[in-house]
Amino acid sequence: MTPPVGVSNANIMEDALKLTVSHLGEIDVAESEILNATVPVPGFPDSHRYFFIERDKIKPFKWLQSADDPNLTFVVVEPHYFFHDYKPKFGAFDLKEIGLGPGEKPVLYAIVVLPEDLTKMTANMRGPLIVNPAGKLFKQVFIETDRWSVRESIIEGIKRKEKAALQDKKKGPQPEHKNAGTT
Repeated sequence: MTPPVGVSNANIMEDALKLTVSHLGEIDVAESEILNATVPVPGFPDSHRYFFIERDKIKPFKWLQSADDPNLTFVVVEPHYFFHDYKPKFGAFDLKEIGLGPGEKPVLYAIVVLPEDLTKMTANMRGPLIVNPAGKLFKQVFIETDRWSVRESIIEGIKRKEKAALQDKKKGPQPEHKNAGTT
């Protein structure tokens, strides 16, 4: 196995990579944790292999670290944490490209921009990452809609989510309705 491009001090161990990444130092990554980009993330043509780094202190955010470039890390988050009404549709081609069939759903992640003033943090909701965790494949897709932007305010998303939750709470439990014509 060849060491990842751009990682000068990668030592390949049994089914694991020892990588030195800029923000964490030396870490071991199991080969089974590596996700392969079916198409490189735009702007990063030489990075094809990535893995998630989870830390309690940054939840629900994760780092998506390139195994090919120790200096390339994205902050990502599953959109449902902040955007209750985010339900994008994907083409069959995109799903097939990451190894998903009809009726199978990908895990979604939005790439987050963290400015100095964290109240201005944004998520790219127009270009989510769709992930097939079992197949270890992912890609970034672009949704053609005016509803979502590439710089969607996370704070505004939280406010909308809280407002929707309050409205649902005010409505109270909804009675169950039987469909007409069923037995």
